[in-house]
Amino acid sequence: MLSARVASTAKDALLAALAVLLVSLTVGCTPSASPASSTPTPSVPPPAPAAAVPDIPRFSASLSERPALSAPAPVRLLIPELGIDVPVEAVGLDGQGRMALPADPAIAAWYRFGSAPASVAGSTVIAAHVDSLVYDIGPFAKLAGAAAGTRIEVTTADGAVYAFALASTEVVPKESVDWSAVFARDGSPRLTLVTCGGEFDYDARRYLSNVVVTASPIT
Repeated sequence: MLSARVASTAKDALLAALAVLLVSLTVGCTPSASPASSTPTPSVPPPAPAAAVPDIPRFSASLSERPALSAPAPVRLLIPELGIDVPVEAVGLDGQGRMALPADPAIAAWYRFGSAPASVAGSTVIAAHVDSLVYDIGPFAKLAGAAAGTRIEVTTADGAVYAFALASTEVVPKESVDWSAVFARDGSPRLTLVTCGGEFDYDARRYLSNVVVTASPIT
């Protein structure tokens, strides 16, 4: 009887020990809950919130959509030594994405989305056709022979006159002209005159080059 009772007691003790172990394992694997919340406490810190993306202004790269500058527009170009005295009109782009030009070579055009004579930086671009079957040869045909130092005067809509000294005259094949430099709105202020020149392709009915004159302000 004693051996049976001891065996029973030992069995009860073993079962009690197993129950305690089971409870301790179960409690140890269960995330504890905050008294104020039923949300389990995470075992790792939460990820940092993503940084806010700034609202960066976006603008079209199209030249026709660039804002025109507010400086007074040039209205007259005078080069006394070459006998050039032409009115200047403000223009944008034509239907082919090129700088628009008046049909009459005796009227020059100023690119209104670029710099102006009063601008503190950039290239003021004034261009004209070199000739026309309707209007004959234009005044800008004389630019190809212009010498360094030639004085150029530009009058703006407010009556101010800006003087420039011719710095360089280049005849450049059309496919090689650096138009980004011609129309640049940064860098030192300068005047750039453009027309056609060089050999004439009678089949394509166009000149193969451009005459590009660069002039610096006279201070």
